Amino acid sequence: MSTTPDHVLSAEPVGVQATRGHMAMIVTGDGSIEQLLQSDETGLNPGNIDDLWPTATTARIRQNLRRALRSREYFAEEIPGQEPAPSSEFIYVAQGRNKVLLIVRDASQPAGALSRMQQLAYVDDVTDLPNREFLLDELADIVDQQCLKEQRAAVIFIHIDEIEEQRGAFGHGQLHSILRELGSRLTAELRGPNAADETDPERRSIVARIDYRQFAVVLPSIHGGEDAEAVTARLTARLQEPVYVNGNAVKVRACAGIALLPQDGKDVKTLCEHASAAMEDARTGRSSSVVFHSGTVRLRSLQRQDLEFELRAALEREEFTLNFLPVVDAASGRVTAVEALLRWPESLVANQSTRKVILLAERTGLILPIGDWVLGTCCQQLRTWRDAGFDDLRLSVNLSLQEFARADLAERIAGALDASGLAPDCIDTEFTEKTLCRDAVSGFEVCNMLRSLGVGLVVDDYGLGPSSIAELTQSGVDGIKVDNTLVAQIGSNPRGKAACHAAISLAHALDLTAIAEGVETEEQTEVLTGLGADRLQGFHFCQPLEAGEVVAFLESRNA
Repeated sequence: MSTTPDHVLSAEPVGVQATRGHMAMIVTGDGSIEQLLQSDETGLNPGNIDDLWPTATTARIRQNLRRALRSREYFAEEIPGQEPAPSSEFIYVAQGRNKVLLIVRDASQPAGALSRMQQLAYVDDVTDLPNREFLLDELADIVDQQCLKEQRAAVIFIHIDEIEEQRGAFGHGQLHSILRELGSRLTAELRGPNAADETDPERRSIVARIDYRQFAVVLPSIHGGEDAEAVTARLTARLQEPVYVNGNAVKVRACAGIALLPQDGKDVKTLCEHASAAMEDARTGRSSSVVFHSGTVRLRSLQRQDLEFELRAALEREEFTLNFLPVVDAASGRVTAVEALLRWPESLVANQSTRKVILLAERTGLILPIGDWVLGTCCQQLRTWRDAGFDDLRLSVNLSLQEFARADLAERIAGALDASGLAPDCIDTEFTEKTLCRDAVSGFEVCNMLRSLGVGLVVDDYGLGPSSIAELTQSGVDGIKVDNTLVAQIGSNPRGKAACHAAISLAHALDLTAIAEGVETEEQTEVLTGLGADRLQGFHFCQPLEAGEVVAFLESRNA
């Protein structure tokens, strides 16, 4: 984006000077001034830029207004004043479809006033959150992008009640402190709010204060209404925790309304109106503090709550089981490891897809206690097999994105290993490329912790995700699993074979173990072995085994 003038304009020698003091205003494309945000000069009430500058200057400003709206780029231009007046810098920032934030500052003065005017234009002065103007502008871009990609987004309006009823106990400044605390809680509960993240652009959320007792949140990329509801429930619960003022606990009530793109609207105005209407329903209703504008989504939400109850009950009753899928050495055919596969209770998956149950477990956080159960059970089972004489057998355990994000992940794995008397180097942790990319943002913090512990790190489903070669190198992973969709194309698609070859060659070039999963035929086995795969896994060797069947398979295969 350009920040230097590409043209210098001479001011007309007329009575109105081309330069003025610091100013900030919202201007339409035709030069009408919609709002004067700040000015060093008192008594100004301009309706048009022609009221402030001479003809030649306003002609240039209009040209730049059109440029800003067309390019959506920030740029600045310096215009010299008539002697002895100083030069002024005109700064253009596109806002909305036909509005531009025009900032004018004395070029001879420090830039401190400029940052103040930018703050007035975009930032709420109580909470330091973005304001309504910022929200509407950003939401317009999100709506355009998500409609183009036929994807979903959510707009959440949150109203804070019951502050007024308690304000006799504290003053105006303390009221502002409460609002600042609530704004901080919202930003803390969301990942990367209000800041562009080049590594994760589609998950960037927006948090803004849009009215005295109202906040707004935009989730720019969601799978469905269940995602929006889970986030909103978490936000409202956090907001309703006591706020302490002068040692006294102040309680507030947070009510939220949700509008979804595209079913509740495909433009900013409609989405905000529907989110506001749903918020009012939440305020006046008795059944829930979180309300969808879409009745059909609310019905699905109730169905999700029933499924969540069943999932919690199954966890308490320990109705989950494990199967194990062997991994064989490509050269010798011997079993070197088994991968643990979680089997969901039939009562849960009989009428629901496994994917839906998994998504629910992830969104509700139940995947964490389930993961603890899997890890502990697996370690105890591996201890049993090793005591039976299979001293070199390894065990692979899959980690979800939520588990990988736990600060105490390494500690929990170490605890499970200690309880079973196992050394860390007999366990491999498997995670997806997406998870690896998320860890790259924090400098591979989790990968480093796991490596320090001594467990193996394997990237699962390799070939479908967004990870780079640099991330494979810097993370210190030990191996990759070539995804089964690539393996399945061997024999039917030359590019499928080439893709497997490329992945295996890359692994070896980086000194990583190359494992091919989803092997179902003898032809695939021969091709992958010829391509240099180190290990193979799939139904060609056996179906997933129950724990009691593993020993017999090991004895027959490794005889």
